[in-house]
Amino acid sequence: MRAFFWISLVAALCFAAPAQAQYANKSLGISLGGMGFSAREEPVRWGIPLNLEASLYIENGWDVGMQVPLLFLVDKTNKWYFTLGTSFNFRYLFMEERIRPYLGAQLGFIYIFRQDNSSFFLDIGPILGVDFFISNSVSIGPRFFSSLYWALNERVRISYGAVIAAHVYF
Repeated sequence: MRAFFWISLVAALCFAAPAQAQYANKSLGISLGGMGFSAREEPVRWGIPLNLEASLYIENGWDVGMQVPLLFLVDKTNKWYFTLGTSFNFRYLFMEERIRPYLGAQLGFIYIFRQDNSSFFLDIGPILGVDFFISNSVSIGPRFFSSLYWALNERVRISYGAVIAAHVYF
């Protein structure tokens, strides 16, 4: 019995897989920033995007995520509108160390709550950013975006903006 134990221990040590470090591949976060619209005749002048975010690292530099945007829009008469929506994104991480620059795209929708008429818009656009890890499980970084907003019987609207995002990885 003792010989079986020692033979098993030596075999386990000889054929064991090497130890590998594995970093966290899921995150939860929040982002806050500002955005504007490109058309002069656009009724909405600017907005404040506040996003609740989650992401999942897939493999080989690819990451998928979801955002719940809580967007506050201001029109030309300084009237505020609240919007709610969801957005799905994918991004490619060019580096996967303490600094992670990325490029990606997002697709989603927003619903603008108004007293006179509410609106439902689909949005699609590119994202570009970088995450800086300030610890092993916390990152912070800027993200730049542009979106095309489309709705039935409405013209396409173009927005652009930036946010600062903070994520906790687990």
